[in-house]
Amino acid sequence: MKYRFGAMALVAAGLLSVNAAQASLISDGPGLVYDNVANVTWSSNGNLFATMYATDPNLINQIIAVAPTVHDTPNGFDNAGPGNYNLNATDFNGTTGYMDWWGAIAWTKYLDSTNYLGHNTWELPTTYTQSCSGYNCTNSMLGELFYAGLGGTVGQSINTSHNASYSLFTNIQNSVYWSGTEYASNPSYAWYFYTYYGYQYAISKNDGFYSWAVLPGNAAANVPEPASVALLGIGMLGLMAGLRRHRRFG
Repeated sequence: MKYRFGAMALVAAGLLSVNAAQASLISDGPGLVYDNVANVTWSSNGNLFATMYATDPNLINQIIAVAPTVHDTPNGFDNAGPGNYNLNATDFNGTTGYMDWWGAIAWTKYLDSTNYLGHNTWELPTTYTQSCSGYNCTNSMLGELFYAGLGGTVGQSINTSHNASYSLFTNIQNSVYWSGTEYASNPSYAWYFYTYYGYQYAISKNDGFYSWAVLPGNAAANVPEPASVALLGIGMLGLMAGLRRHRRFG
């Protein structure tokens, strides 16, 4: 009898796992898209910085006021002593949305300070390991988003080759996006992902590129999807029925 209870519970758990793996990008409220494979929540605006600057030309000064110094691994670009980079207006281009790496880090700290969309854990996407460069790299949040979440294709722009989840976003750029992860072999470099070709590598932190803000985990209330709730209910009912039989005949 105990074996049957365990089998039913394992089946229910397995069904829930399959259901979770099948989904990928889900609207998580205004301005947010949840990736339940990478377990992160993206800003739905792929060029949020430029959008913010268009409505607030003083944005760059506000960012610098919040995070005047960015701490990184000591490198030749640090202008305020080893491991410290002092920001200035030239680190940003509000019109295009470009920022160097330090500007991008500071921008996410500004989002935190304003509790943007009700959250204060904004960051740049992470490159999980440094074992893959070039095409077909999904060892980063941006690589997973390009290939798995959005159905991108090697050598093709994400704006022209994608799946239906692409419509959840606005202002996705055919260009380079910063990763928040420094390049271990040379800390004056950081990882990037190029959405025009699906290419990943590292580049100098003082270059200007786009930034895509992300939140860890599910930004919305952690409520199971309806199908998951139903499966969980079926599993629980079976388990309860088994327990009742066990008590009666045990």
